[in-house]
Formats: sequence, C-alpha cells, structure tokens
Amino acid sequence: MILIAGIPSEAPVALAIDAAEEWGIAYVVLDQRAHRDWDLTLNLDPHSGWRGAMTGPDGGAVDLDEVTGIYTRMMDHHFLPAPGDGPARPGDLARADSFHHLFHAWLDVAQCRIANRPRAMMSNMSKSYQAGLIARLGFAIPETLITNDPDAAIAFVDRCAAEGDEVIYKSVSGARSIVQSFAQSDKARLGRIRWCPTQFQRKVRGTDYRVHVVGGRVFGTRIESAATDYRYAARQTGEAAALEATELPGRVAEACVALAAGLDLPFTGVDLRRTPNGDYVCFEANPCPAFSYYEDHTGAPISRALVRWLAGDDCAD
Repeated sequence: MILIAGIPSEAPVALAIDAAEEWGIAYVVLDQRAHRDWDLTLNLDPHSGWRGAMTGPDGGAVDLDEVTGIYTRMMDHHFLPAPGDGPARPGDLARADSFHHLFHAWLDVAQCRIANRPRAMMSNMSKSYQAGLIARLGFAIPETLITNDPDAAIAFVDRCAAEGDEVIYKSVSGARSIVQSFAQSDKARLGRIRWCPTQFQRKVRGTDYRVHVVGGRVFGTRIESAATDYRYAARQTGEAAALEATELPGRVAEACVALAAGLDLPFTGVDLRRTPNGDYVCFEANPCPAFSYYEDHTGAPISRALVRWLAGDDCAD
C-alpha cells in the first residue's frame, strides 16, 4: 500500500492517484485540506522501532507498517483555509501544527520509500548550500555571486559583460522566483538588495534540460525557448516553450541518479543546461518537482514510475 499526501486536485497529486489506479496499486490519499479529520498515532517500540496508525474520516485505520512508500506534496498548512466560514480558532491551529509536525517527523524516520524526506528536501531552502553539494557530487555549476552589496553586484555584471556574457538574477531561498536577465536599467534598482541578498549568475549559453529521477530511472526533457526562464516563456517572449522527451547520454543519466542519491532525493527534478561544447551545467535539484507540466507535454510516464517505485517495483519497463 502507498500513501499519497497532498491536495488531490493539484495536477502532480492527481496524476499519482490516476497512476496508482491504472496499475492496481493499493493506495490511501491523505487530503491535506481535510487534515482535521485524520488522526496520527506513533509509538516507539525499543525492539521494532516506530509503530503507528492513521485513522481517516471514514474511521478506517491504516497500519503504518503496511505502507511501502509515501509520496508527499503538502503545502505550508498555515495557508490552508480555516474550517467552515469563520476564522480559525486557537485550538484548530494548535492541532494543525501538531499533526503536521508529527507527520513530517514520521516521514524522516519511516522505514519505507519516501518521495521525499523533509530533512533531505531542506537542502533546496538555500540555493547556495545546495549548489555546493551539487558541485561536490560532480556537476559543474554556474559562476555565482550572492550579495547585498550593490557595488559588488555591478562589478560582477561589468566583468561578465567585458567577457561577453550576460548575468541573470534570482532568489537565494527555496521560494519560487522568475529568473530574469540583468539589464542596464536594473542598476538604478540595485540599492534594494541591501535588504534582500540576491543571487547573480553568469548566464550559461545552451539548451535547457529537465531530468526527473525516480529511484534509478531517468526521464529527460529537452526544452527549446528563447526565454530566460522557460517556465514563463509566454510572458517573457510571447511564445511558449517547446518540450520534447529525450534520451540522455549514459554518463549524464548516471550522474543525475548519483546526484539524487547523494542528496537523498530519490524523486527529484534536476535542472541542466547543455552548453555548445557538450558539457552539462546543473542549476539545482528540485525536491518537490511539478512533474505534471513535463508529463503532460511529453507523455513521459513519470507518475507511473513514481507509484511503482513507491510500491517497491524497480523495473525499468
């Protein structure tokens, strides 16, 4: 049995549920919007470790020992709507905190396959920290400056320009941001970074690739777009990005699997760019990838591979 935790109407969660149905894999859905209707009990047995059960709104209990894998895509519960039409009561908030803290603590110690453990996902909360791990695990990374000093930022931009390269900028944290190319007009706004350290990178020329790693399997997507951030290509260029499933060179596929293993992220979205000379530069490893965007555009069976891996199936077909 696998456990799927999140909001069922969100596309990645919905695809995972559909894939479990398609393959006849027993599953339970923890609808995060209905977390108030769930109870979670954990006990630490000195001989067998953590034991426990979850009881859903229908009163049925799920023995946690029977769960072979968990796909979790839960949002920050503080942004969930309050029950009913009125404001949340202090007791509701306290229970929500307790439930989510206990659930995430269990994910870190559960003896089953997890996509992904919260402690491992934290590496993406600091882009610079994760970039250091990525470099140690063998991938090239872009030349990067993180600063709140406008003069340092200008010096970096000017040096890159003198060497024929553009600079892009984006957030330092795990919060999603739209990657932008640095323009001369941005120099007048640089004073703002004194209160918001920002990541500046030498722009890497080449073609974007998103690689989804599921256990030992890889699903490559080649992206053609003139946008700085292909996720927002229509907004930036007026034309949507073109996505195509592609087979990666063996060494690159193996490096992505090794990267995911090194980060303890068995299900991850690795963002690469292939340079004109054939090298691959890694931007980040997304620990909670919105894979539905890529699956919808390419037909890659990412959701099927995910639920089969959670069920204990390592087959490559």
